[in-house]
Amino acid sequence: MTKKILMLPIFLMFAFIGNNANAANPYVDCGIGAALFPNTDWAAVTSNVIWDAGTTALISATASEDTCSGGAVETAQLIHDKYELLETDIMLGDGENLLALTTSMQCESSPALTASIRDDIQNVLSDVNYSKNTRIEKSINFYEALQVNSEVKNSCSVII
Repeated sequence: MTKKILMLPIFLMFAFIGNNANAANPYVDCGIGAALFPNTDWAAVTSNVIWDAGTTALISATASEDTCSGGAVETAQLIHDKYELLETDIMLGDGENLLALTTSMQCESSPALTASIRDDIQNVLSDVNYSKNTRIEKSINFYEALQVNSEVKNSCSVII
């Protein structure tokens, strides 16, 4: 268990640093880590995760523009805060949380987009480690799936 906790900052660091460099990353661009280490991504991620598993970074993303930049932060916060409700809405293909997600990404809603997002959440749910993952790990996995989803890229204005 202790080994997993120690590995989480390293996992998060690589998971987020490797993503789209043009999109805001709440774990790099927000929170205490961004304030303390504005030019060192790995240190910002590690600081945010060690402090409180990144919750402050996500909250500061929406509450304090001077500690964060970019439109993807609202989406990351929504995914983290409403994860379980999002799972349900996405699997049903409708609901206020799914609408909030597509609205936060400024998407043109379509059956193809909904099906594509459903495929993403099904992939997250089918991971063999899903039941062992923390809420933050589940949120990260879903956020990353949306980042590479071609239908999201084609239908949504906010780059995550």
